[in-house]
Amino acid sequence: MVERTSVRKHVLKMISRLNELKIFGTVIDKKFQVEMVLQTLSNSFHQFCLNYNMNKMNFALAKLLNKLQTAESIIKQQAPPAVLMVDKPSSLTSKPKGQKEKEAP
Repeated sequence: MVERTSVRKHVLKMISRLNELKIFGTVIDKKFQVEMVLQTLSNSFHQFCLNYNMNKMNFALAKLLNKLQTAESIIKQQAPPAVLMVDKPSSLTSKPKGQKEKEAP
């Protein structure tokens, strides 16, 4: 999943792919299907995945989708961390104001 894309779109695409595998005869148990979806989420859902595994939650894919959409709305409400960019003046090229360079004799 690409960061900042819809989790709903991603999970529905994953469910579709899992259904295609089922049509071709591949048997994947429900718990592993959920784990596959969780493993493909973007980094912004890291805390959700950690919470899911630590609390030994066990959701069907439809309920997982609902929980992920709720988490996505919370993640979007959180302000991104502020980044401060500071340009460090070079001591070789800049002189304090008012000072002139000394001329060579």
